Amino acid sequence: MPFQDYDEDVLLSELQILTAVQRRVFATACAEVLLLKFGSRSGVQSVSAESGRAVETCWSFVEHGSADSESADPLLMDLEEVLSLDDEGELGVVEHVIAGAFYALECSRSADAGQAELVAKNLYEAADYMALLDPGVDLRDRGVDRGIVESGLVQEVLSSIAWILSFVTANLFQGDGSSDELAQLRAFIEREMSE
Repeated sequence: MPFQDYDEDVLLSELQILTAVQRRVFATACAEVLLLKFGSRSGVQSVSAESGRAVETCWSFVEHGSADSESADPLLMDLEEVLSLDDEGELGVVEHVIAGAFYALECSRSADAGQAELVAKNLYEAADYMALLDPGVDLRDRGVDRGIVESGLVQEVLSSIAWILSFVTANLFQGDGSSDELAQLRAFIEREMSE
């Protein structure tokens, strides 16, 4: 089986042809995977809680078909403040969780394909960051980049992004069946994160 790699240009072009609703769903699903997979690694519960509120707000926007700036703006400001205070890089992988939640909220408001891609990129970069922390990784090795991409964690995350994109592309998330489609997507995420 060939290894997957992250290609932001390809992903962005695929997101641009989706509907606004599909882009919002994609961004929200990737943000939830990011939160569930990497959010608990900070030891700072308030950071995970803020990111969790942002992701739940995104799901609410998707379910109700519109974004409410009154709900999103304070969350965006809180997430942005946390990111701006991290001059020393102390947040580590959680920086990607916060950024993913931020971009998902932005995408909920704008349905911008670029914002949706940034959520997926932060999911990929969080896995990349964690793979680099593996004590078996020798950063002096010329093949280290390939080894990181081929790591189990990075491949798992890339597979999740691909599955979410495929599912979102195949479903419109409109009308009577939209709640069933969202439930299927959330069940996949929950199942994937519990394995």
